Amino acid sequence: MSDPFACFGGDSDSDSSSADEGNTTNNNSKNEDDKNIDRARQLMDTYNNNTNTMKNDNDSSTTASSPSSPSFQFHSSYEDQKARTSSLPWPNHPPLYLGPMALTKCKEGGGRGYIATQDLPPGTCVLIEKPIVKGWSEAQMGKKLGLESIQYIFERDDAKLAIQCMEELHPRREKVLEIYKEAVDAATSDVDSLDGTQIIDMISNMNSDTSHVQQVKSLVEYANDHNITNSDGSHIEDIDINRLLLTLRYNGFDSGLYLHFSMVNHNEDPNLIKFRPSTNQHEDGLYYSEARTTRHVRKGEVLTLHYLENPREVSHATRRCILWDQHRFDIGDESAYKQFLDNGLYSDNERGNHIYESELILGKFPQSTKDGAADNGEGNDERDNVATTDNIEKSLDDLEDMLVEIQALTQSQSNEKNADDTTFDRAAALELTIGELIFASTSTLGNANHILLSRCWRLHIDIIEVILTNYTSKLTEKQSVDLMARFLLSVKPLLESQRCRLGIDHPDVARTYQDYSMALQVLLSHPKKLLSLNLGSLDQCSKMEHHSRKEKERIDAMYPKDVDIILDSVKKK
Repeated sequence: MSDPFACFGGDSDSDSSSADEGNTTNNNSKNEDDKNIDRARQLMDTYNNNTNTMKNDNDSSTTASSPSSPSFQFHSSYEDQKARTSSLPWPNHPPLYLGPMALTKCKEGGGRGYIATQDLPPGTCVLIEKPIVKGWSEAQMGKKLGLESIQYIFERDDAKLAIQCMEELHPRREKVLEIYKEAVDAATSDVDSLDGTQIIDMISNMNSDTSHVQQVKSLVEYANDHNITNSDGSHIEDIDINRLLLTLRYNGFDSGLYLHFSMVNHNEDPNLIKFRPSTNQHEDGLYYSEARTTRHVRKGEVLTLHYLENPREVSHATRRCILWDQHRFDIGDESAYKQFLDNGLYSDNERGNHIYESELILGKFPQSTKDGAADNGEGNDERDNVATTDNIEKSLDDLEDMLVEIQALTQSQSNEKNADDTTFDRAAALELTIGELIFASTSTLGNANHILLSRCWRLHIDIIEVILTNYTSKLTEKQSVDLMARFLLSVKPLLESQRCRLGIDHPDVARTYQDYSMALQVLLSHPKKLLSLNLGSLDQCSKMEHHSRKEKERIDAMYPKDVDIILDSVKKK
């Protein structure tokens, strides 16, 4: 295989390598480079020292929006938690922590949802909960939640408890039995349209599959043999199995099934983020997930999550198709989607405009149906636009699989000296391929801020990080510097896009700020390369590095790792 880094140029680097003896011009250039390096370092020291001085002069420099600042006050206790959780659907199974929010009636999500009970700054912890069902079976991995997961629950020691708790999740058992009592074998026109779609139609579609019906009967027999019953003591029947399957599909997370997280409704522009549980259990044996606000939330505002794992980097057509297939609700076409984004609580909905514009292809919003394909009877332009995003997403899926495989191979190698040249070559080739995809996608989409480009940039950043972390001995200094320059050229637009779509206080933005700061720090020691990127003068680049580092620290302070402290504060004394 040819050198995958050949396009970076030769091994020599005019920024740092020695000049040829007797070449006065190159020696002068080298001296000038030394001055530039010294100047860059001096600028960084100056900004750092000025900031430290200001911090020492003002000990109250804590960010005003931080949950730990005096401007935010929410105190709970064991008694307070007990009182507030007693009215929830599972008073005997409260969350580990219920923050400043309350369950109320609403139009979405089965008629229930959480709202903020006071103004909340970004980073506020609103919910800590351990799953009622932790994880899923090996047979379920990589597939849509199916009957394998019902079997997985039935085989648990606490199967009866889990099954009975699930009766209150959407679609509730009482609701399903009521609907089928009135509408079974009859036209669904007398049933609420949403209930008809999410319950009757879905169960009818399931029962049209002979193998599904047979598996349901086997599960019914298993439940009866193992004394797994409904909360009223009645035996599990076919309708219960189908209802449980819908419950899992409508409420399940990758990490398992949660009771109280399931009460949080979906939104295309959510104000909460759910952090994945740690892969290792905590010292006290708890395995939990937490939710925090990602921006300022006003009192009475509905608290929302996005039901997809990585919704910020998936096209509208794909999100629409997945959400319909798995949750049976439709986020709508262009007009419905734009109306939703324009209906924010804030009069200046600039973020909503950025979210909408991040979907445009050649200036147009790609029309789609719930099945993901355009069908407006006005030609093939819209259909071609959906095909464009679909092709890019399929390419990204393949490249992400390659990245995961390379990461696994890299981690299996004991040290860099024994690193496999083949794995390095694959990583280098993948980096170049992703770069080509970014260039081609930018041209095809005609939108430098398209949502899918964020996914491309992140993938590009990740593979470069793998290379620079594990294979520096296989790179010349020039190759490393050029690679870091390409890293920076993906980090910068990703940061700009995230700030517009996610807001300035989102934890994902903090990570990208860290990448931006790191890249600038490295390239400030190679000023000619940095200046060639046209990001501004060295002075401006040094300011950007300092600002990025401080923004990372500011956002991190909003999301403290203080779950243990929170849980301790609400324990029974």
